[in-house]
Amino acid sequence: MQSQKYVIYLILLFSLSSCTGRSSSSSHNNTNDKYTYVDGDYYAEVKYHNPKTGTRSIYTLKVRIKEDKLVTIYWTNGGWLDDSHFTPPDINTGEASFTTDRKYKYDVKIIGNSK
Repeated sequence: MQSQKYVIYLILLFSLSSCTGRSSSSSHNNTNDKYTYVDGDYYAEVKYHNPKTGTRSIYTLKVRIKEDKLVTIYWTNGGWLDDSHFTPPDINTGEASFTTDRKYKYDVKIIGNSK
């Protein structure tokens, strides 16, 4: 009887320590439990509008997501637009819109993983 209690106690202790380890590590890692998108690069349809000139363009570009925020758009010529020119919008629905510091407007829709 005493050995059965000891075994049950060890099983409970092991179970609780396993659960605690998972929740503490998930708070430090980017997991799908916490974010819709894993941090990294994705392909997106990017619609651009300059209201001053009326120019409108649509591109398929690589973008970077970090903690479900759009932080960078990579242009095909090697340049980029990053969060030094706009406030990173939430993109957890797969779509985001924002205006840059120069008043350019962007609509971004994730269309695929870059890998």
